[in-house]
This record gives sequence, C-alpha cells and structure tokens, in this order.
Amino acid sequence: MDGFLQSVEKDLNIDRRQLAAAPDRTHVTAFVPVKWLASLKERRVLPGLCPRPEGLSEVEVRTFLQHSVQKLPAGWTRVEVHGLRKERLLYPLRVQPPGSEQRGGSTETLHGFMQSVATQNYRNLWCRAHRRYVRPYRHAEAPHTVPALGALRAALHKAYGCPVLQVGKAAHGASPAKESLVAAKACPNVLQAEALLESADMVYIIYPYVQYCLHDIVTFSPAKLTNSHAKILFLLFHVLQAMKACHQAGLACGAFSLRDVAVDEKLCSQLRVNFREYEGPAEEEVNQEAGLEGMSEQSSAGVQGQEARCAACQKDLRDMVLQWVHGQVSNFDYLMRLNSLAGRRMGDPNYHPVLPWVVDFTTKNGKFRDLRKSKFRLNKGDKQLDFTYEMTKQAFVAGGSSGEQLHVPHHISDVLSDITYYVYTARRTPKAVLCCHVRSQWEPNEYPASMERMQSWTPDECIPEFYTDPSIFRSIHPDMPDLDVPSWCSSYEEFIEVHRMLLESWEVSQDLHHWIDLTFGYKLLGKDAVKEKNVCLHLVDNHTHLTTYGVVQLFDQPHPRRMVGPAYTPAEAPAIARPLVQNIREAVFMEDLQVTEAVNGLVLEATPSETSWSGEKSMAGEDDLEQGTEALDSIPASSRAADQPCATVPPAQPSTLPAYATEGKTSGVRPVRRSKVGAVDQADMKITLPEGFNPLQALEELEKLDNFLVKGLSSEMQLMEQPWEEPPLSISDLFQRDMQALGILVAEIIFAPRIRPSKPDASLLERFLLVRNLCRYYPKEIPAPLQHVLHVLLQLSVPVEKLLKTRLGKGTVQLFEYKPISQGLPPPCPMQLLSPFSSIVPFPTYFPALHKFIFTYQEKKIEDEGQGRELVFQLWQQLEGILSEITPEGLEILLPFILSLMSEENTAVYAAWYLFEPIAKSLGPKNANKYLLKPLIGAYESPCYRHGRFYLYTDCFVAQLIVRLGLQSFLLNLLPHILQILVGIESSREESKSLLGAAEDDESGGESPVSCVFGEEIKMDVEHSSAALDLLDYTSGVSFHDQAYLPESEDFQSGLYVGESLQPQEQESLSLGRLSDKSSASEVSLGEDRPADGDSQKDKSSLKSMDSSQDLKQSEESEEEEEEHEEEEQDDSAVDAELTVAVDAGASVDVTLADDSSEPEDAEGEELPDHADDKEQTILLDTACKMVRWLSAKLGPTVTSRFIARNLLRLLTSCYVGPTRQQFVPSSDENSPLSTGNIYQKRPVLGDQVSKPVLACLLHVAYLYGEPVLTYQYLPYISYLVAPGGGSGGGRLNSRKEAGLLAAVTLTQKIVVCLSDTTLMDILPKISQEVMLPVLGFLTSAAIGFPSGAQARIVLCVKTISLIALICLRIGQEMVQQHLSDTVRNFFEAFSLLQELQDQRTESLSSCEVPVMEMPLLDGKLLDPGVLMELQKVFNPEMAYITYIPFSCLLGDVIRTVVPNYSLVEKLASLYLENVNPKSLQVVSLEQTPTVVGLDQDTRGTEPFSSHHEDSHSGTFGSVLVGNRIQVPVDTQREGLGLLRLSAGTDGFIPSLSSEENTLKHDLPRSTHMLCGNWLAYWQYEIGVSQHDPRFHFHQIKLQSFSGHSGAIKCVAPLSSEDFFLSGSKDKTVRLWPLYNYGDGTSEVPPRFTYAEHKKSVFYVSQLEASQHVVSCDGTVHIWDQFTGKLLRTFDELDSKVPITAVTTMPPPYHSISVASADSVLRFIDHRKPGLQHEFRLASGVSAGLIRCLAVSPNGRSVMAGFSSGFIVLLDTRTGLIMRGWPAHEGDILQIKAAEGNVLISSSSDHSLTVWKELEQKPLHHYRSASEPIHTFDLYGNEVVTGTVANKIGVYSMLESSALPISTTKLSSENFRGTLTSLAVLPTKCHLLLGSDNGIIRLLA
Repeated sequence: MDGFLQSVEKDLNIDRRQLAAAPDRTHVTAFVPVKWLASLKERRVLPGLCPRPEGLSEVEVRTFLQHSVQKLPAGWTRVEVHGLRKERLLYPLRVQPPGSEQRGGSTETLHGFMQSVATQNYRNLWCRAHRRYVRPYRHAEAPHTVPALGALRAALHKAYGCPVLQVGKAAHGASPAKESLVAAKACPNVLQAEALLESADMVYIIYPYVQYCLHDIVTFSPAKLTNSHAKILFLLFHVLQAMKACHQAGLACGAFSLRDVAVDEKLCSQLRVNFREYEGPAEEEVNQEAGLEGMSEQSSAGVQGQEARCAACQKDLRDMVLQWVHGQVSNFDYLMRLNSLAGRRMGDPNYHPVLPWVVDFTTKNGKFRDLRKSKFRLNKGDKQLDFTYEMTKQAFVAGGSSGEQLHVPHHISDVLSDITYYVYTARRTPKAVLCCHVRSQWEPNEYPASMERMQSWTPDECIPEFYTDPSIFRSIHPDMPDLDVPSWCSSYEEFIEVHRMLLESWEVSQDLHHWIDLTFGYKLLGKDAVKEKNVCLHLVDNHTHLTTYGVVQLFDQPHPRRMVGPAYTPAEAPAIARPLVQNIREAVFMEDLQVTEAVNGLVLEATPSETSWSGEKSMAGEDDLEQGTEALDSIPASSRAADQPCATVPPAQPSTLPAYATEGKTSGVRPVRRSKVGAVDQADMKITLPEGFNPLQALEELEKLDNFLVKGLSSEMQLMEQPWEEPPLSISDLFQRDMQALGILVAEIIFAPRIRPSKPDASLLERFLLVRNLCRYYPKEIPAPLQHVLHVLLQLSVPVEKLLKTRLGKGTVQLFEYKPISQGLPPPCPMQLLSPFSSIVPFPTYFPALHKFIFTYQEKKIEDEGQGRELVFQLWQQLEGILSEITPEGLEILLPFILSLMSEENTAVYAAWYLFEPIAKSLGPKNANKYLLKPLIGAYESPCYRHGRFYLYTDCFVAQLIVRLGLQSFLLNLLPHILQILVGIESSREESKSLLGAAEDDESGGESPVSCVFGEEIKMDVEHSSAALDLLDYTSGVSFHDQAYLPESEDFQSGLYVGESLQPQEQESLSLGRLSDKSSASEVSLGEDRPADGDSQKDKSSLKSMDSSQDLKQSEESEEEEEEHEEEEQDDSAVDAELTVAVDAGASVDVTLADDSSEPEDAEGEELPDHADDKEQTILLDTACKMVRWLSAKLGPTVTSRFIARNLLRLLTSCYVGPTRQQFVPSSDENSPLSTGNIYQKRPVLGDQVSKPVLACLLHVAYLYGEPVLTYQYLPYISYLVAPGGGSGGGRLNSRKEAGLLAAVTLTQKIVVCLSDTTLMDILPKISQEVMLPVLGFLTSAAIGFPSGAQARIVLCVKTISLIALICLRIGQEMVQQHLSDTVRNFFEAFSLLQELQDQRTESLSSCEVPVMEMPLLDGKLLDPGVLMELQKVFNPEMAYITYIPFSCLLGDVIRTVVPNYSLVEKLASLYLENVNPKSLQVVSLEQTPTVVGLDQDTRGTEPFSSHHEDSHSGTFGSVLVGNRIQVPVDTQREGLGLLRLSAGTDGFIPSLSSEENTLKHDLPRSTHMLCGNWLAYWQYEIGVSQHDPRFHFHQIKLQSFSGHSGAIKCVAPLSSEDFFLSGSKDKTVRLWPLYNYGDGTSEVPPRFTYAEHKKSVFYVSQLEASQHVVSCDGTVHIWDQFTGKLLRTFDELDSKVPITAVTTMPPPYHSISVASADSVLRFIDHRKPGLQHEFRLASGVSAGLIRCLAVSPNGRSVMAGFSSGFIVLLDTRTGLIMRGWPAHEGDILQIKAAEGNVLISSSSDHSLTVWKELEQKPLHHYRSASEPIHTFDLYGNEVVTGTVANKIGVYSMLESSALPISTTKLSSENFRGTLTSLAVLPTKCHLLLGSDNGIIRLLA
C-alpha cells in the first residue's frame, strides 16, 4: 500500500498528509479542494499542485479522512483514488468479438430469450467439444488477444464516458473526436468515475467518496433490510443492472464485496468496480503469496499459494483464539485484533478501538477493576441503569407500536463516545476541534488533569494510546498542563510500560473473557444483556438511518477463558495431605474441551475439502476440465472460425459454424439446418452432415493404433499426456468471476452477522469458502427468493473440493468452472438473471418500472418550480403503472422518493397535487397519516410563495385529503393549516408559526418582524410533531426546523380553540385550548386547535405567545404584568425582550407584508399597484373561500361549528395583531361623495382588509345554518374575547388581547347587520353588557396601556363608536335612551376623565384617588404617564368632533340627557373646528360635515408606530391630506369586506354596490340546512361540550329518517367521509343515502342512488378503501362503482350447495376481499385481477358449523372467522397458517370486529360480548346481557356500542373490566319504530345509524 501512496503523491501532486489507505486496502482516500476536482472533471486538466488545507491542523485533516466523519469544511471534499500498475497489465487478454455475446434477438420477449439461450448453449457445447477432441491435435491457431491494458482503457472509456488523461505529459488524453462518442446514457447503478488518469507506470481511476456502503447497512443498520425480501432483491436488481452495463462495455466488475456497493438512505445502490483483480501476477511471484503491499492480492497468485491461504483464512481467527486461550498471544494484540474485526479504526473519533480500563491508579499498580461489569455500569451504578431501562421501557410501552427510537428500553448508549475520545486525547488535539466537540467555551481546567481522575470520570472504556503512546500525555496547549501519571511512575514511558504490564497480568487475563462478552460478545443482546445491564441502544432501536459506526456483536456464544493456571502454584509440590492438584487438573482439562468446541457459534472447523484438494491432482482429469473452461469463452469470430477446419473436413473446404443469427450467410456446408419454428414438422426434420463425416473414424484409428502396438511392437496402449498450453485469460473468464463474486456478495448480505469476525481484505477464494461453509451449516437462514440464485451462482449442490478442481491452470481468475449447460441454461450472466423468463431470481414484476421511476427522479436536477412540475408530471405518468402491480414491500422502497418530492421546495405543491391521491390510495388511511401527513403540512406551511399553490386549496383536493386520510385526522391535523391561508399568505406564514407552537391565541404576532428566514422550510416544530402526531421523518434526511428556545416542559397545545362551553354564565371555565391538567393535553395537541406551524422563531419578544396556548383568562389571571413592556408568556422565560424595539422594527420590516396581505378584493375592486403576485393571491383566496364554503356545507352543522367556525374565529383575532395591521389604509378616492345615511366617512385599517375572507367565511357558515350560529356561537366567543381578565387591572394588555378587542368589535358589527329586529332586541342587553361596556372599559381606562399605543386605541375607538351608531340607527332614539344610554355615556365620559386627570396633574404630580367610571384606581397608585399620553392622543378635540356631531344628529336633543358632560365635548369639538377651519362653520347639519379633517397631531413628531402608508403622505399617522374620515357606522367592517353576498347563487367576492354596502340590516337567506327543532337542540348541546371526552354519549335525539327500503335492513355502512352511507336490505337492493341535515329532525330523506342488481337479500355491504368501490353480497359478491352504479365484477359461489356465508374487505395496502363459504373455506380475491388469490380451509369436520362472520385486523395481518358453533379461528394472512382456534362461545357467533392492538370483540347468541387479545387464552373482558343477545355492535374509540332485538343501545368499555355496560338506553317508540336489526357509529359526528326490520333507517344522536 505504501508504494501506491507514494505513486499517488508523485503523480497527482497530493500531499501525503491528505491521503489515507482504505480499510480494505483496495484504494486511497484523498482530501482535496472542490475546485481541484472540478477542474479535473469539467476542464479535464489535472492541476499542477493540489492545495494544502489552510488553517487545518494535521490532526483535523486525518480526522476528515475517517470514514465516520461526514461534515467537511466548506470547499473541501473527499475522493477515492484506485490505481493499477501498468506492468501488471501487460498479459494478453482474449476479447470477445463484437456481437458474439448476444446474438439471437432481444431478450425482452420470451421468444428472444429462448433463442439467445439456445444460441449460447449451442455455441458453448461446440466450443467445449472442439477444445476437447480437436484442439489437442492441432497447434496452428492462436486465439486473438490484446494486451489487458488496452482492453481496460477502452472499456473504461466506454463505461464512464470520460477520456483517459495523461499525467506528466502535455498530451491531452483522448482526441475530441473520441469524446463526442460519449453521449450514451450512463447506467445509474454504476458508480461513475470523476476522472481517469494515466501516468508512466500507473492507471488511476478517481471515484467520488462512498459515504455508505452495503457493508455499513448490514453491520450497523441491519433493520433497514429486515422483514422485507423485496429490499434485498431490489439491491440485487440494482447490482445486476450495473453488472450488465459494465459487461456490455467490456469492463469486468472484479471481486467486488459489500464495501463496493455504495448505498444511500433510499436504498439506491451503485456498484463500484473493483480493479484489484485486473492486475496479473508479477513475473517473479507466480508461486508466492500476494503482491505488492496487498495492493493486488490477486486470487491468481498460483494454485498452491491460494490453497494455503484458504485454509489460513478459516483457521485465522480460530488460531488466534486458540493462541490467546493458550497464552501464546498477548491480551493487547488479541483485543486490537477484535477491534479491527469489528471495524474500529485508529484515529476515528466516532469509532476508535477500545480496550478495558484495568486498574484505578489509586495505589501502586492500582486496584483491579471488575471486568465482569461494563465501565458504564461501574460508573453509573446499577440503580441508575435500572432507572434508565424502566423509564425508557414505560415510554416505549406508552408509545405503542409507533414507539420512538429514543424510548426503546436500554441501559447504555455507547461504548466510547466521540466526546470521551476527544477528552482522552485533549492534550494533542487542536483547540478548535475541542471547542467544536467537547464544549464551545475553552476551559482547559475542565479536562481531567490526571490519569486517576480520568479513569474515575469517564463512563467509557479506555483507548489503546494509554497502553502504547507516551505522546498522549504531553500537551500542545500552553494553558493546559500535561496529563499527570500516578506518582508511582517516574515518566510517561514508564507509565506506559507498567500499564501495559497490568493489562497482561494474571488478574486481568483470568476475567478478560467477560469483558470481551460485554463489549463484542453475547452479552450485548438478549436476556444476557438485560441481566448484565448491558442493553445497548444502538443494537435494539431498529434504526433505519444509515451510519458508519456503532456497536458490533462479533460472537454469539460465551467467549472461552484464557488458561492462566492457578495463581500461586509453585514449581515444587507443597506438602498437603489432600489431593488438591488433581482437582485443578480436571478443571483445566474441562476448560480445554470447552474451548475447542465452538468459537463465536461458528464451528470454524477445517472443512474436509482442505485435505482432499491440496494434494496432487490427476493431470488427465485436469486436462479435460481445462478444456471445459474454453467452452465458456466467446465463440470464435467468423474470421477465426474459418481457419479452424473441422476434424474430418478437408482443409480446402472451410466450415463456418453459424450461430443461429447468421442464417443465409453460410458458405459451403450447412451443419445445422435452421428449422423455422412451427413451420417444419418433426417428421421431415433432417440433420445434414458434412460430406465425408464418419463418426466411427476415430474409433477405427484407435483400434488400428492398438493393433499396431500390440501386434507389431509387442507393447500396450498407454495414456499420452497431452502437452498443455494454458490459454490466455479471456474477458469471459473475468465475467464469470464477476458472477461468482455476485453469488458471494448475496450470501454475505444474508449471513452478515455471522461473517463479522472475518477480515476486510480477504481474497475472493477465502470469502467463497467461508460462505460455502455457512450455506452448508445454516441452509434455513437463506430466504426462499434467494435460494435458487445462490445454488446457481455458487453451485451449492456440488461439493467444494470437486468444484475447485474444475479450475484450469494457474492463470485463471474464476474460482471454478460453470458447466456449459445447467438445467438447460448457459452459464449465468447479468442479462440472464435480470430476464423475467429465467426465474433464477424471482424479481417482482414492478421492479423494472420502479427502477425507471427512480432513475427519472435521480436524473433530473430541479432548479425551479417549472422543472419541478415537469418532473412530477413525468413521474405521475409512470406511477400508475407501478402502483397497479406493487406490493406493500415495494411501497416501502417507493415511499422515500415520494416523500422527498413532497418535501422539496420546488416540487412540494405539485407532488401533493399529482402524487398524493395515488400513493395514499395504495397506502390506506392509517399509513397515509403516518407518512404523508408531515409533508402535506409542510406544503401548506411552506413559506415560499408558490405558483400553483391554489391547487392545494381546491375542493377536489381537499375531498381527496378527507377520503385518503380519514375525516377525523383531516379535521384535527390539516384543517387548521388550510384555513390559515384566509388571512393572506404572508400573514399565514407568521400565523402558522404559532399554529403548532406554543401560542394558543397568538398565531401571528401580526406582522411582527420574523427572524425565521423565509427561504427555510418551516417544518412542523419538533416537539410538537413528535408528541402529537408521531410525525417522524421518513424521507431520511429532511431536518426538522430547530426550535431552540422552546423549553422542553411546554406541553404544546397551541391552539385553534377547544372551547368547552360557550355558555356566557360559565365564563370562568371557558377553556380555550387551555394548558391545564384538566383537558387532556395529548388529545388537544392533536390539534383541532393547532395554529399552523412551529412558532418559527419569529420575533421572540412581543409576539411569541400573547395568550400562550392557554386559556386567555387563566393566563391573564395568573400573569402579573409587572413590566409594561413585557409581553405575557406563560412558561417561556426566554421571551422578555422589550416590546418597543419590536414595534419599531415591525413598522419597517413588515410594510411589504402588510401591503401584500391586503386582499385586492377591495370594495371598489381596486388593484394594489406594483404587485405581480396580486392576481395569484386573488385566485388563491378565491379558491380557498369557495373550498371553505363547500366544506362547511359538507361537514354538517356540528363539525363545521367545532372545527371551521372555531378556527376562523381564532384567525380573526390574528388579523389585527401588531401595529402594522392597525394602520389606516390610505383612502383611494379622496373626495368620494358621502352616501346618504352615512354618518362617518369610513376608514378601514389594514387588518380589515386581511380579515375580509375570514369574515366572509364566518358569515357563510351563518347563512348555511342560520341565526343561532351568530347568537350561540359567535357572540359568546366575542364576549369571551373582550372579557376583562382578572389580572389585567394594572399594567398593559397584551397585543393578542388588543387584537382580540378589535376583532370582537368588527365581528359584532357584522353580526348586528345580519340579525333580525326581534333577535337584536332580545340580545341587545347582552351585547351591551358583555361586549360594549367591557370594550369601553378598556378603551377609556386610564390604568391599562395598549401594546401598540395610541394607534390601537384610535382604531378601537373609531370602530366602537361606529358600532354604537349602527345599533342606534337600527333601534331608534327611544330604545337608545332605554338600552344604550350607559354605553354612550361611558364613551363620552372619557373626555371629562382626561380633563380631570390633566387638571390633577397640573395641580400635583401624584394623582390621588380619582373616580374613573367603573375602574377606580387604587389609593396612592401612580398613573402611568404613558397611558395618559395615549388617552390624550385618542380623546382629543378631533375625536370629540367626529363622534359627538354625528351622535347629536342621530339622537337629537336626547343626547343631552344621555351625555352629562356634553358641554365639555361640544367645547372640544368646536375647538377642533376652529383649528382646522378658522372660518365660521355651522356645525349641526349632516351635509356640512367637513370631508377633510386633519389632526392636531402634526406637532407631536412622528409616532413609533407610523408606517409607510402614512409616510407616503406625511410623517405622522394622520395628516391634513388623508384625514381620519369615518363613515356612518353602518358597518365599517362590511365595507372592508367588499360585502360578500354569500347567498347560494354567487361565487367568489363581488365588489358590492355602495348602496348595499351600507345596509343597516341584511337578512340571512333561508337555507335548506337551517338549524331548527331537534337539530338546533343537538347542535347547541354539541358546541358546548368539551371535545376531548373519549366516551360515547347517546342522547336519543332523533335527527333524520331514511325511508325507501321495502324489506328489513340487514346492514348499514357509513362511508369514510361521513357524508353518505350505504345500506343493504332484504328487498335485494343497496342504497346510497346523504347524511346532510334537513329540517327539524322529523323529515324523511330519499336515497341518492339505488343498486338493484342483486338476486337475493343483501347481507353485507362495505366500501373498499383504496379503490372506493362498493362490495355487496347476497351469496354472490358484487363489486360496483358507487358513483355510476356500474357493476365491475362478480364472484359467485363455486358450488351451489355451498353458498357464500360471510365477506370482509382487507384494509389497504392490501386489495383483497376475503370470502367465506359454507364448507369452511376462506378464499381471497383481488378485485383488480381475475381468479382467486388464495384459498385456505379453516376447519375440517362438520362440528365447527358454518362461518357466520369474518373480521380483519386493522393492519391486515390476520383474519378472524366466527363459526355457528361458537368457535373462532385466527388465520395469519401472510403465511396462511392458522395461529389459533378456540371455542369462544357456547352459542352461535353473531358478529366479530377487530380493533387496534390485536384486540377482537365477539358477540354470540349465548348473550355474551367478549373482548379477546389475539394470542392470549383468556378473554380480557366478558360481558353478559341479561335479557337478549347482542346481535349488532360497532366500535367507537375504546368502546363498543351495542344493539339488541329489544331496541336497547348499550355502551361497553374495552379497557375497564366491569360486569356492566357504561350506559344502556331503551329506544323510545317515537324515536324508533320496529325492531333494531343493524347499527353503525359515525365516529367523528358521534351519531348512530339504526336500521329496523320495517325498512326505515334512523339517524340518532
């Protein structure tokens, strides 16, 4: 290897320090700059000198060359340099003439395949015969050869398509003409070379660095390949593809091993050609062992040498063990050997060799440590390890099947961590590295100072340096002292000597085998590991990510002990009476026996082969065999064949033996007549022989010779030795050797755990012998699909000795000869194995399509969305074909690619749109949730602004989501993210940050500055997703967005509203997704109330979580708002930056955002300028609004109120968060004429524009379901928003609450407009008390500051006064006096309050007690001057003017009675008028209200919250130009809305007419789905209930009846989206019914569709989840389309005597339907393919009876059949074996259902209902119903809802064992007539569908 390193250094000019030899010694790894590689690759020039890494120490460079290190410094990379010595490539190589490999047409078709097989067989047999019987007598012709070097050069150029560059010469390697040939597509499975170089005596191939290889997978991540043969076959498929490509280019792949197959996370593999074997033997060492420095340990180093080595290989480890046991090898050497077998590498910080600490250095020579326990256990103590194990075990059990890897029960995590390694070597490691790995601050004193301290500190084992290397003690840091050695050593060298001596001491030797068991042996796994507290996380967590280091178990049997002899046995026998010594001898002898029995569980005995084949071979046999090799060579080309006359044909007539393909070109003789297939009958087949052909001639000649010898020479026949010329090596020999290497590789994958103790650089022959042995000892371990291929490639049926005798001559490379024909096929080649017709490897049919899909994916480099879309579209076209064939195993391979498409920025939207439906269809809801939910959330969350994004908001896509993920999951996990878009894309970014983060009600800190870079994908934040959704990352490699500042303790619920009760009187208990122990956090966090995505580090200060994800009230009561600048954050201490900063920044940063989010559907439909994205935005919002309306109608009232309305209400608040959102919008038309009826010119703020779509959707819900939505759901929420919190008496509001106030007022305006007069009057007192007064309280309070300062107050003031005016207009003067006088008075009192305060302030600075309306200030409490300033800015003369004048117009003289301080207000108003307009103005009339009003604020300087809107006009927030004109308070907001007339007929936003714009009243239209009667009662109940009650409550409220069937209902089945259901009846029909709400609960609904193809009564109906087809059965199974009613397929009983008695459908990803017939046979049919899939007989004998019912476990693994005799049989669907059959009941089994967690529930005619665990004997629970049996039941969560003939509905628990049901209800006759026959639960809506014998179905709640 050193020679090779030198030549690389010399030829490539790379510094020796940047090179390292690979562990298997086949190549060199080089650390080079990216630019160096680029110039080599692209410019095809080798730079003169490879630069040295600046600023990196040698230690670091050495570390970067280690295999386990992945993170390299920027601008640097690693490459592999493979080299071949030219002098070894001078041997001649026979090459195949072009085209001789595959004549006979394409092997794609069966005909082509048969033809090529026949051709090859014919050719091979002919060659063999020719070689055997002709060639020995004819020495003329020599085969056509070329020098191996030339052949290799050509093959490399062809395979890699890059020219060979000459190094050291100026000449440019390949001529340009040649380069142009290289357009051929490279095979994706061949690792492509970066460059090919040639120097005077070497050829170099430079490869990219292989980070993970197959060896890493089988050693460190075996779980990646477990439980799926498909994955191994897929790897094999890739390797074969690569071999095929190489062989076609004429390149042999070499003796490749597991290390030569590069693999990535998604299991795409690439083969790296192994060039070692190309080098021929050097002249002088033909009979010696390996060549130069192990560079070419060629397997062709002479036969004897090889034989010796093979024996050595197997004896190698065994001998080492025996030598150690017998004391001939030192402990140190033996342990280092074990480390290297485990793959540990010196200098690798992650995977350094380990040795035990043996003493603790406290006394001289130290106290010996207990080697029976691991160092970790000694350090931490048993108690802590038990605790770790128990805790992780509990967490694992709690996590259920999706248990996270961190929670697998374990004791230890690593044997030697990288941190410990760096601490050990700190004295000689550069400071930068230590700061990077150990701790970021440099604290030299923190590192252990002495060996004693080091040994006691570390929980990890020791490293070899402490036994060998004195330099490890000497420090290179000036401020870190050397590492102290114990005082009893004078120098480091002495310490090393003593320490090493201790390692070899008797005390250590006698126990060392225990340490080996703990570190490398059987105590790492299983019961022994648990017992020894040595369960290692890496070995048990079944991780599937790839890694290049970990804990490796070398032995699975106890390691033998070292024979050390008793400690104190003197040489002379002591004088003792008892025969002590005899016992000792016996003991030792016993141990000796045990040792030789087994090492590592592999009985590594010498195989019989060793003896038999190392002897002499009979030369004669060898001759024949040698000729046999030739048979495999290529056929002689026609030109050569011509020089080889046949034995009996005179030379004058050349015989060309044509292969089949050269039909007409034969000249002369036609030895074989080509029979056209089928055309020629066998009768007239003639074999035409050459003229003069005499098969007996040779025999006659022999007889003559014998005769001559015997009679003429009186001698006898003797066998002549033929002179043997070794034929030159042929390329086909190399190809055969490749196939043998492939066989060995496959076996090594299978036996990976058993070959770990073999050395990495073993030769092919050694590997072959090891593998053959394993195949012999453990044939059962070979998976079925690979048995045949191993038999073929490794010839397992032929004994090894016999096989190896077939090797011909010394120069051959292959291990043995393949027979020319075996089982009718020629010797194996990649084409043959890949062919679907050879069936040697049973590759699944979808592999070629899958391979093409992956190749398309990898080939495309996606730079932008356009390319992303194109790629996704191409893949989508291919996907259908794959999915129609694919199996669940194949889906596992395909999924990571789909997931990465769905997660990558440029493809996410299109991948969701095109690929989600087909993939989710094959995965089924359960898996779709597990794998696809996270990328989908990512697509909705993604911050980058995408074209095509509106696809994700179309109703058809949302419908797919509902169907494929299941309604429940969609509502909880995705809906919040989808609704987020309504507040605009930009805001939705911030909103969403909190949607999963900590903030309950603080989705967006408005437009606060956001420190998260928008380019970064905001993935769901880590803690949340793992806790709530188990959204682990399955794309391998997409990292979560790091949420550094969230404390772990936060139990996020984030929140989109959980509300327990919205009844006003229960204000205190109102839970808004509170984080309390009462509401179950785990369920909340699942999230209906989850705002959309991790609070992505947005401005941590103000906006993190105003009301946090807790109940707002609670937070306000519990927080003390001491610091006015601090935003309240419940548990998050991290957030306490000053608000003011945020505000300033906010104003500037968010200007653009704010602008963007104002929807262009403005009242006048004006477009905002300079926005290319505007149109896109409009389309997006439009689509989203339509979709929300469609969804609101589809989901029905309760679900809509719960999930849509609650989320929208929450979003409404977020529209107003942050100062930017509270700026007035610059008015477009300065002087618009005032419409009649207006009091004020309206001024919308930005938030109003953002909130338009949200309000539109909220009103649509009200339009759909009527006024109750406004009064029972919206108003209570509003009063909750404005309720004064207990703790907020002093200090400030938080910005969330402030926004809530604005939202509340805005929404109240909307509501008031829509209420009818009577309702308005009814709830006026409530509005006044619970909305207006609290708002005024905040508005006029001198004690409460607003976070956004005066601007927020002004906006609130304007909005509030406009609302009051609106109500006044609606109810008229008299009513105002009666109902609203308080409200109006309170408002105007603010002016006097301010006056008083100012007066007081002038009198004295301390304010004494001042009566402030309802909120008296506490004695002596100072007024906050900031708040005072705010009030001054708000209640200034301008405000007085614009509020008082219109009110006095509205109310006339009444105003003087209502407003006591009217004189003051009038004074202020007139003051203002004088300021603005010194000319005298009459004040009172409406027409003269000035259109332009300025503010007297210009003098105050710019406010911190002024934003660019105003700046465009002037510096302050209002200016003379713009003014603060406010229109009649009809509804400021409605104007902001662009009045969405949401009646059924209109689509989208309609810019409304200004007249309608300002309506005071807008009656809700009558919709068919209005809530009334029972529906209303039920709805009111439902919105008040907590959503987290897992119990099923049955209230017996009748909601709907479905009449149409004329016979008894046999079965009902709701569809997964719960908006339709199917029913089957005795009247031979199946009907499809809608589940929308109509009327008051008494109405009857007709069916949507009736299917009438059945001939008998229908007893089963269900929907196939994947294809959405309906399966119904009346004795014949019908599969039909629910949309068209078209019959797709029927399946009849096979015999009329045995009818079908039960049917069930399998869950996806399975497509089967299982059908049971009366003869106890279970059949599986696939609706996509004709015929049966499987057939199993479940019971023999009549006693079991008929199969009454079937059930399938949710994961599809098992099927249960219930018999009429009470028997249940459990069948494993994967193996077809019956796992269990037991008599479950005494009577007939009526129904079986299977639930999650292997639970099944059965009910029987013996009145019992029993819950079973699949394989446990005793039932979990057993219930008996007293009067009648339970004949129908359904599952709801962990409960069973049952029905009996007596019309009783019972609810039973599957968890708690009590003898009684939780509840039973007798159905009353007015709710349900007839007898109950069938029942189904709608899980999301908690409704029951009950079918009766009179044909009517009823929906009850």
